Amino acid sequence: MSGVAKIYDAELNPTKEDIAARFGGIVSLLGSFRLVDWDDEVGIEVLIGSDLDGRHVQLPLTYRPSEVDPEHTLTEMDHSVLGHRWVSNALGDPIAVTQLIRTILEADDGATRSDGVPAALDIRGSGQPGETAGKHAAKLEVTDVTLHEATRQRAVGTVRVDGDVRSFELRMPHLLRRASTTGTDANTSRYALIGWLPSMPEKKRVVAELNFVD
Repeated sequence: MSGVAKIYDAELNPTKEDIAARFGGIVSLLGSFRLVDWDDEVGIEVLIGSDLDGRHVQLPLTYRPSEVDPEHTLTEMDHSVLGHRWVSNALGDPIAVTQLIRTILEADDGATRSDGVPAALDIRGSGQPGETAGKHAAKLEVTDVTLHEATRQRAVGTVRVDGDVRSFELRMPHLLRRASTTGTDANTSRYALIGWLPSMPEKKRVVAELNFVD
């Protein structure tokens, strides 16, 4: 498990529902899943919901006490416990990208919420080729993410993995498409983050795909 996400009983302005609708086209918010920043400065959350056509979609966000990059700021938020926060596109935030890459490579899953509320989507990283599916991989040192390009669905840059600098492309599609039921296929990267609704574990979705391009 990738840590415990501390959740506060707080009033938010704007609310998560407002943010999901405005920036993700989400008309029915199911909830979210979380990853943890080990320095406990950045909140990493992916909102999960459905759009007007009833399709499952996602909106990756980070919450910070100061602005990380004006280009990727979506809005500002008043949090009744933590104070003023900046809400950003997670693929433009190096801390979030680091944790997404680590979760994929270590075959890790999502964080546990401190309030006991279950994640809207259970997730699991694929691990590296040759590892046994469904089991946690060895711990890796994933650091020094530098972003060269970032959009709402794609991040390109470099990352240091166990001392080696790798060039990467990380994609998080807005629409959660069906994953292959027979394992990784020609349309899915060999490095991926797969998710499923707890009520429908057989219907797996592609949450993120990671490619190393060096």
